[in-house]
Amino acid sequence: MSYILVTGGAGYVGSHVVLELSAKYNVVVVDSLVNSSYDAVSHVEFLAKKKIPFFKVDLNDADALSEVFDQYQISSVIHLAGLKEDSPLDLYENNVSGTISLLKVMTSHNVKTIVFSSSAAVYGDATTPISEESLVAPTTADGKTKAVVEDILHDLYLNDPQWKAAALRVFNPVGADPSGLIGEDPLGVPNHVLPILAQVYIGTRDKLSIFGNDYSTHDGTPIRDYVHVTDVAKGYLAALAYLHKADHGLYREWNLGSGKGTTVLDIYHLFSKVAGKDLPYEVVPRRSGDHVTSLIANTERATKELGWTAQLSIEQAIKDLLNWTTKNPSGYHVDNYFSNGDYEANRIHTVKYPGFQASVANYGGTVVDIQVNGIPVLCNYKDLQDYKLPTNPFFGATVGRVSERLPEGHFQINGKQFVADVNEGPNTLHGGPKGFNRQYFFGPIATHGAENTSLKFAYLDKDGNNGFPGDLLTIITYTISSNALEIEYEASLTPDSKEDVTVVSLTNHSYFHLTPDKNINDTRLLLATNRYMDCDAAKLTTGTLNNWTDPDVSKPFTLGDHVLDYCFVVDEHPTGIDTRSLPLKKILQATHPRTSTKFNVFTTEPSFEFFTGDGIETKGYGSRPGFSVSPFRYTGAAYFEKWSNQVTLRKGEVYGSRIVYAFDF
Repeated sequence: MSYILVTGGAGYVGSHVVLELSAKYNVVVVDSLVNSSYDAVSHVEFLAKKKIPFFKVDLNDADALSEVFDQYQISSVIHLAGLKEDSPLDLYENNVSGTISLLKVMTSHNVKTIVFSSSAAVYGDATTPISEESLVAPTTADGKTKAVVEDILHDLYLNDPQWKAAALRVFNPVGADPSGLIGEDPLGVPNHVLPILAQVYIGTRDKLSIFGNDYSTHDGTPIRDYVHVTDVAKGYLAALAYLHKADHGLYREWNLGSGKGTTVLDIYHLFSKVAGKDLPYEVVPRRSGDHVTSLIANTERATKELGWTAQLSIEQAIKDLLNWTTKNPSGYHVDNYFSNGDYEANRIHTVKYPGFQASVANYGGTVVDIQVNGIPVLCNYKDLQDYKLPTNPFFGATVGRVSERLPEGHFQINGKQFVADVNEGPNTLHGGPKGFNRQYFFGPIATHGAENTSLKFAYLDKDGNNGFPGDLLTIITYTISSNALEIEYEASLTPDSKEDVTVVSLTNHSYFHLTPDKNINDTRLLLATNRYMDCDAAKLTTGTLNNWTDPDVSKPFTLGDHVLDYCFVVDEHPTGIDTRSLPLKKILQATHPRTSTKFNVFTTEPSFEFFTGDGIETKGYGSRPGFSVSPFRYTGAAYFEKWSNQVTLRKGEVYGSRIVYAFDF
């Protein structure tokens, strides 16, 4: 399997390039994260529903870079890594020396195709319109480093005609992906007018400074060529495709711009129009070196040879920028949220409030920790790798595609019989051997609100996995407040799914304990109902409901040595595949004589499994270390036709549910 290596793939333009690439290629990203955030890559994964290997590597570290080439079959490189604003020594060391290091590693691995992210800065004070034939005479250190790299690539091709190299001279990329999930996250003061205006709009900057109004233009401000970053990203793909199609080596430059000029004041007025209000600005003297009136790209070569033309307007770029900025006022930084710094499957994400915190892993969408006043109340493993142990009783796991047991794997949809993969003797438990608990969830998208912080993850379960039909996209949102964790499930068949109907029943399988005792026997409990589903010796539902009376769990009781592993029913006449609009019902209350903490569980679901953890023998835990309360659709709904409407999901419909784990302390 071949990969496209993207250097600087966590940056502004780089993340948009990676997103476009991921639809057609396998991509691996290297980035030093000096002026970027890994969250950009995780957001791209969320959008693309595709794993993107990432390595934090400085290009001057040839050994580390070479290890990436050793691990992945790299066919081509898109090189965007580089600094723009820094001291000349740092610029040349990073932009030029880093590129030389990259090219040496490419040569040693016989990779000779590269698209280089150059800049319109190589033209310096060229006369508009600027074509690729215009004089290369950069006036800034950044532009000079770009010109040097272009010369190196050209000389490399002349020395070895097997090389295929492209230099994309990008003008002024603006805007953001329309999803609002990736965009420009300038660390420090932005250099361009539009991100500054966006900061003025949200109130993080007082006003826009316009440097000079004495240019020979209709309003006295300079003219520049602005191009939507999505169009720019597509230009990189067009250049890569051009190199791939070429049956000979080559070196070629292309301009990427809109081919249209806009003054700074015109940009200001258009932004104010889109934003719906006039923003404060002031005119100040020109900066040193500001003397070029107009810089506009001639893009005829890119249009003719690459088939590329900018399609999106500046107005659209402003709308997308506002969408990104209002959703992410601090860029990729989110208050109360942090991750453990791992860039692969071992990532853990924590939201922390005074007295309460919760942590979720990408692996399995697993809730790996909840702490109340610094005291853990969840059964968990210290090492994330231990969640892969065969003895793991689904600690904190996301359970799906169907919760609980399927007899010999059997389930039915509209009278048609299916068989899922088995993983508990002859039966299927919690989705099978490759259930949701063993999958990598993309994201998260972290969002901070006035009273809580949310982490949104995505997983695409492909048709046939574990024997379940249809491509199912699941979005899970974990919302953490000062005393509660809410989990919201949303699932639907993708528009291109070959199957039009499937079965779904999702839940979380966390085990709780209110004290550090070895068992939960002294816990005081109260369940919302004593109506439960009868089951046989193999814990398979018989399809009948009874009342549990020993003890009567609908009245307060001390757990003692009572053994419970049953599905309790709170709604005997459930309707609808999406329960999220229903009122939250309190289904369990737990207290303990040795703590003042009270634990309550709420849900919109019609039933829940209550399990006292009997028989658990896993790393760090023996029997009854915690109790699990897992709200979901009826156990057996996937194979009893009378309950099948609870779990049958058709294309165009949305499955949904909510669970709240709340603590009073």
